[in-house]
Amino acid sequence: MASATPASLSATLQTSIVLCQRFAASLAPNSPFEVPESDSTAPSPLILLHAAATTLRAQVTKLSLLAITPPFTATAVTTCLLPLNESILTSLVTAALLTTPDQTIPSFSAECRNLAAAALRDMQTLLRLLEARSQTEKPTAELEEREKKGFTEAAGKIWDDCDKLIPLATEGVAGYVVRKSNQWLDLMKDAVKELEDWDPEDDIDGHDPFGINLSDHDESDDANDEDRHNDRVAISAGVKEQALKVLNRIPQSIHVVIKQRLEKIPTAQATTASRRSDLDTLLRQFRSISELIDESAEGMYLGDLELCLKKAGEARALTIEVVESVLHRSQR
Repeated sequence: MASATPASLSATLQTSIVLCQRFAASLAPNSPFEVPESDSTAPSPLILLHAAATTLRAQVTKLSLLAITPPFTATAVTTCLLPLNESILTSLVTAALLTTPDQTIPSFSAECRNLAAAALRDMQTLLRLLEARSQTEKPTAELEEREKKGFTEAAGKIWDDCDKLIPLATEGVAGYVVRKSNQWLDLMKDAVKELEDWDPEDDIDGHDPFGINLSDHDESDDANDEDRHNDRVAISAGVKEQALKVLNRIPQSIHVVIKQRLEKIPTAQATTASRRSDLDTLLRQFRSISELIDESAEGMYLGDLELCLKKAGEARALTIEVVESVLHRSQR
């Protein structure tokens, strides 16, 4: 005689799946779901976000172990799922929704939402696997390696989501800005290093990047081609040197801004309205500088020397603007 437990597990699983679907939808950009009203006297939603992500990770570990370790026990899985439905999933989505741009900064808020939504989507994969596992006719049988791998991979994705959410909740806006700034700085350094290592002998003709037209040259043109090539190499080497004089200083300046200013911002000050606006602007400027350096290097590689110097100059001008704005703010 069939017990009521499998039906209870089925109902619990369906509830979990529906909650994950709806909560993930509520975190989508331009979602019609209403954001809960924030209370200035309430604890930071980051505390709730940290707790929810930590608990979700632990609960997922239990669920994956219950799924792959025989015997498969419906009551144990149901017991493990109930806290998800009753509090953990709700806490996760509430915390992400309360981490609004006006309380933090837009990029920080977006990252919280995106990571929480990713965790909820990945959770659905694990729940679907559990649903299939719950329908087994041999609950005491050992799972095949392929099935075990499915559970471990699904759990691993959720762990990864949580492992990104937890430090995000821990570091807050100030720590997030420093981390993202260092990421942009690393990209700037990489782009400058690539340009330093690039050999003008390898430069590409912007009008014939794949060398297709070379096959049409006669032998009588070889000497002229060699002269033109040597001239182009010499010019490219000169432009590369000019560009690097400008670009090499940029990562150094950004490094100083991060070390001497951003890393010294008190956590409490990072969430004031004026400071939030400043930090958001800085992150956008760092991104723009990184992109301008990339464009400058690309111009060099493709033989567009004018573009190379133009973008290097724009990156320099924006870097000066960043440094001056930081100095101005520190004197207020």
